[in-house]
Amino acid sequence: MKSLGRTLVAAGAAAVLCVGFPLNAHAAEGLLFYTSEYGAIVLENPTDGLCYSVGNAQDPQNSTDRVATFYSAKRCGGTATRLKPGEEGFLTFASVRFTR
Repeated sequence: MKSLGRTLVAAGAAAVLCVGFPLNAHAAEGLLFYTSEYGAIVLENPTDGLCYSVGNAQDPQNSTDRVATFYSAKRCGGTATRLKPGEEGFLTFASVRFTR
């Protein structure tokens, strides 16, 4: 009876591991262009949902296949401005996040 219990526990643990973790992260396809105090910057294929802190940046061009939300503060805080794929904006931002 103990071996049946161990087998069930092992099977349950394997199922949790398979379901609990994604196999790969989804990423936007394309490029985000913007300028900073360091010059022109390109962010390539950014990961969905990840907040990118970019310092003092401006004038983004969203050439990805995702909606980009630009935030006035670090850590995706403050005022938010959204740009759809293919749009560009004349704004200053400190962080950005991509979503479907």
